[in-house]
Formats: sequence, C-alpha cells, structure tokens
Amino acid sequence: MFGAAALLALPFPAAAVAIVIAQIKAAANWRTLDRDETVAGLPLPAGSRICFGDKAHSSVVSIDLPHAINIGGMRLVGKLTRYDKWGDIREVWSGTLAEDQRVDGLPCRGGAGGPDKDSFVFDKDGIVQRCALAAAYEFFGLKLPPGTTMMERGNDNKPWTLMLPPDAGAYIAALATTAPPGVTLSVAFGGRLEGISSGHGQTIIVRGVPLNSKNFRLHDEQVVSELAGPFLVAGEMRPAGTEVRIDLPSGNVSVSGQS
Repeated sequence: MFGAAALLALPFPAAAVAIVIAQIKAAANWRTLDRDETVAGLPLPAGSRICFGDKAHSSVVSIDLPHAINIGGMRLVGKLTRYDKWGDIREVWSGTLAEDQRVDGLPCRGGAGGPDKDSFVFDKDGIVQRCALAAAYEFFGLKLPPGTTMMERGNDNKPWTLMLPPDAGAYIAALATTAPPGVTLSVAFGGRLEGISSGHGQTIIVRGVPLNSKNFRLHDEQVVSELAGPFLVAGEMRPAGTEVRIDLPSGNVSVSGQS
C-alpha cells in the first residue's frame, strides 16, 4: 500500500521508470523451460513458466503449465502452487485436475471449484491430501454423496475431515440418522465418527432430540451437543442452547454435567 502511494506521488516519468524497474526485478524470479525438465521433483514439459521465491531460483513458488500434463497418474492443468507446509504435511502441491478421474483410489472431481482455492492438493509422494468427490463413494461404510470434499486426509493419529456438499446429507449408521447437508464430519481412521461441525448450525435429530450441529461431539457411545430448540429433558423443558448428553445404547437424555 505504501509502495503504491509512493509511486502515485512521483512525477509520471519517474513513476513509469519505477514500474519498469519493479517488473524487471520480478521477471528475474521467473523461468520458462525451453525443453522438458524435472523441477522440484515434477516432470514438466517445455513451455512451463516457473515462479521462484528468489533470484537464485532455489525455491519454487508456482508453475504455470502450458497444457494438460500427466504427473504421477494425475492429469493436471493450469497452475500448480507449492507449499512448504500444509497443516502437518510437509511440501504439498495445489492444482487442478484436467477432468474427473480416480486418483489414489478416490473419484476426484476435475476443474476448479471447491470450498477454497486449494480444491485439489497432493503431496510430494503423489498422495491426495484434499479433493472433491466426483461420484458417490463409500468410506468405512459411510456413503458419501458426490460433491463431498475431503478437507484433510486422516491417519492413525488424526481423523479424516469430510465436508458434505450444500445439497446432500449422509446417513450415519452409528446415530441412526442423516447428517444434514453442508456439515463437516470428523471420522477416525477406522470409520468411527468423532464429531460434526458447521458454522451454520444446522439441526440434526438423534434419538428424537433436535441438536445443533455447530458443536457436536461423540465420546465413546455418548453424544454431547446443544439443543437446537426447546426440548423436554429429564421432565423439564429446556431452552435452545442447553448442552445435553445422549447415551446411544439406551437413548437416555440428560443435561450435560448432571447425573
């Protein structure tokens, strides 16, 4: 902002010279391949334009592809952006699939789109870390609808984060109910649901109790959440926002923190 203000304060010829100098300096960080070459571990075709983070060209920031290319079984197009770290994963690439295709066993959606600019992310080993599903997909017995986004890939130490599309829910057998559209499911590696979250606070019905999905947690076979509306609990009408606990095997409902 201050740099732009300084340029505006300069006489027109001086401002023009400053802009040209800035463009020359920025151009020093770019390189266009004149032949096929492997850069940052990626096999790239001639014509690829690479943006580096320094003039020494020691760190790749992004790559503009000249056309659709195949990298590790993925057909990619457009721009690739490199991140040194993404969550707890080191060195990942964000890009765009040229078309719908199965990658790493997942039916991934092609083209731009998704909850943010990084709708398709893969790591240096070619393992998908984020993608939107192009088709229905069964995940540990959970039937995910098309448009579901795998926001984060899980492992033995962290759950998978799966965001349902805005127009479709998913049946949760453990709760004997359907999670509403647009919520995010936190699913442990073995398929155990750990929680549901949503900034919109949709209502999810569990054992006949209307709960707010904004902060929905599971501890073993206990559901802890807030009432989405007034509801009779332990013989007393409780207002919306009351935190309650549901014992799934028995269906008993109690105010959280009370026996």
